[in-house]
Amino acid sequence: TGTMAEFNQNTKPMDRFQHGGDTYGQGDVIDFSASLNPLGMPDSAQQALRDGVASFEAYPDPYCRDLVAAIARCEHVPACWVTVGVGATDIFARVAQVVAPSRILVLDPCFSGYEQSYAQWATRFDRAPRAADAGSSHSSRMLPDVVHVALSADNDFDVVAQDVTQALESNDIDIVYLCTPNNPTGRALPLCVLEEILDVADSTGTYVLLDECFADLAGLESAVPLLSSHSTFIVVKAFTNTFAMAGLRLGYSICSDEALAADLRRAGMEWAVSTPSQVAGIAALEEQGYLARSQGYILVGRARLEAGLAAFGLRVVPSHANYVLFRSEKLLYDEALARGVVLRRCANFAGLDDHWYRVAVRTAAENERLLEVLGEVLE
Repeated sequence: TGTMAEFNQNTKPMDRFQHGGDTYGQGDVIDFSASLNPLGMPDSAQQALRDGVASFEAYPDPYCRDLVAAIARCEHVPACWVTVGVGATDIFARVAQVVAPSRILVLDPCFSGYEQSYAQWATRFDRAPRAADAGSSHSSRMLPDVVHVALSADNDFDVVAQDVTQALESNDIDIVYLCTPNNPTGRALPLCVLEEILDVADSTGTYVLLDECFADLAGLESAVPLLSSHSTFIVVKAFTNTFAMAGLRLGYSICSDEALAADLRRAGMEWAVSTPSQVAGIAALEEQGYLARSQGYILVGRARLEAGLAAFGLRVVPSHANYVLFRSEKLLYDEALARGVVLRRCANFAGLDDHWYRVAVRTAAENERLLEVLGEVLE
């Protein structure tokens, strides 16, 4: 029987979890690696959790009926377009299972979970090649090919529609992943650029998944109204960042293809979404003024962070999100951690290296502490 120390040591190589937010065992630190709403979970959601404790004894509603209805009202879409999952990552895994692509397209840098969802799905359904089969011709056992489109730092990592559409037209892509604002760059995807990509994707029969997990918190105009015109278009959102509910694991997708939506619902495990998550999600959607207050707070905090980072001579990518990407010639992570501040190292994002960092916009006092620590480290 292994000790807890051995368990902790054995979890270190599990790099698929190295996406920020894992501060367990690091003591009293300020976590800038996870980009959650700095105002915290809405009061209404917290109260709903306290009031609903007695109902947590029963199995959760497997169809999330009340939550689906609340999401449909909020997004102004039919309920049959909505699929609720255990966070956005669960939705990505369901899409991988349902679409079962031969070739996917991702932008670099972007969230690694898009590719990982296929690796996990292939392993679960025995599609990944084993060592003994590595030389075989069983294509059905292979992971999908991944086509990468690089975003340029010289262009602040903005998406160029022509780069994506050319890749779609020349590579027989089954599904393309987009994100707005992009993680980790914080750059928004203009709707006009998205529409160019969607028009070409329609002609090539390609699914387009748009990750809007940070979009509502950023105050960006959602692409949900475009769904009715594009049947292979999927929008994914999450309560994780918008409502600071990361621990409850709650996300959803919307698509106008009702058969596809039904397949995504069937792809989930039974009773996947807990009753506490459903209760808190409904309450969060109904709280008035929360998002507007959050957006205003983040706007001020982000401007302060960007100005402070730039004053150190760091390369700062102008952000539309509740996080900021920057580059430092000096490595910062270890010295910042020694001072109680956790940065998000970006070396595991394709196209970035150890000198790139992403930091969340947190409370005003915490943001000032971050700048104070970085000032000490950079000196």
